[in-house]
Amino acid sequence: MIYSVDFLAAIFAMATGFAAAWVGLEIVRLGGWREPEAAGVPARPLRIGAELVLAALVGPRLLLINGFRNWRAGQVSLPLYVVLALVAAGWSMCSGVIVLQMAFASGYFLA
Repeated sequence: MIYSVDFLAAIFAMATGFAAAWVGLEIVRLGGWREPEAAGVPARPLRIGAELVLAALVGPRLLLINGFRNWRAGQVSLPLYVVLALVAAGWSMCSGVIVLQMAFASGYFLA
């Protein structure tokens, strides 16, 4: 049996993931986006970790926006863009679940 609450929870998690990606990207843009360091410079572990977390957070939005832009320009076919959108939706569901779990664990939703 399929419950509609399960679908609503999945849609809520996906929307939370997309919202977190959008907010994260806008915060990074306001903070001043920096280009990656030169290839000859050794990377610091803290910077690598920060860039990895940032890429994991804003990835779904970048996939959708860049895929849409390339589809409109004719560089990506429609079936490939649909696959990109499905991957972005799944990715945003995963990040949305993490954001919601962090919110529940912090006590944000307590009255």
